[in-house]
This record gives sequence, structure tokens and C-alpha cells, in this order.
Amino acid sequence: MSGWDKHPEYGGPPVRWWDYIVWPLVIVLIAFGIFQCSTQSQAQEREIIGVASVIDGDTIEIHGEHIRLWGFDAPERGRRCAGGVSAKQVTSNALDTLIAGRTVRCAVRDTDRHGRPVAMCRAGETELGAWMVEQGWARDWPRYSNQFYAPQETRARAAGRGLWAMQCPNLWGNRSYAP
Repeated sequence: MSGWDKHPEYGGPPVRWWDYIVWPLVIVLIAFGIFQCSTQSQAQEREIIGVASVIDGDTIEIHGEHIRLWGFDAPERGRRCAGGVSAKQVTSNALDTLIAGRTVRCAVRDTDRHGRPVAMCRAGETELGAWMVEQGWARDWPRYSNQFYAPQETRARAAGRGLWAMQCPNLWGNRSYAP
């Protein structure tokens, strides 16, 4: 039995200086962890639904919010194919034709470095990423998709669909598509 147990009127063991630092810090870290978990689950469960406008081959806008389509990449501004054809324009037009004023339903999976939601989206039963890659207007981006669209890209290349049928030098710039 320690001395403190013998004399309960003294109020227990003395408080050390680090108790004033460690315990509040532990409480703050626990609160921060709970907050982070709740905001991540909210972002992953969020859904954006509405009529979409096409910004480019891998970005749409619904209710004024730009949404980056998940797992694939389409050419950016300035990329040209034979005859001066804008690769960005043909891929944007293909996506616009697919959506055709229909309601688009997007399941937000993440947020990109620009703060935009990154989502897997559908127009009716058609998943936009799978369709764009299958038709040859975009390519799988394994860094983000873990090769989710690789089978569609393989089929599009073999069939010579979309951009794979066009002569487009340096179409993808300096981006790496290796898994």
C-alpha cells in the first residue's frame, strides 16, 4: 500500500507538468480523428445528380460544380491530331453526344488537387468512363483506376476506335500511364 492510499484526504497522486500537455493533446487528436473519419465518409457517400454540361472529355459540370470523371484521362487543350483536328474537341463532343441532355448521376469517390469532386458517373445505365475508354476517346489511367478500364482500352486499341484510329502524335503529353 502506497502512502497515498493510507491518506485519502490528500486527494491522490500529484499532477505532473506533462499531464497538462499530454492529456489535452490526446483529446485533441482523438477529436481530430473522429472529424476526419466523418468528413471522409460524407465525401465518399455524396452523390451529385442533374443535367450535365461537358467541360472536356473527362470533366462535366452539374449545378455549377465541375466534376472530374474518375479513372480515365482524355486529351487536354492544345493536343492535335492529323489535319489539325483538336483531340480535346472530338472527345468533348463524343461525351456530349453520349449524355445528350439526360440526367447524370455521379457517385463521388474522392477530391482532386483542385478541390473538385472526382466521381464515377452514369447517364442512364451507361457508365461514362467505361464508354469513353471503350469507344477510344479516352484511356485508362492506372495510377488512379488500378487498371479498372484496361480491358476497354485494349479492345478500343485493337479495334482502332476513336483516337486510336486517328494520327495523334504526343497526344497524352508527359503523363505516365504505367500501372
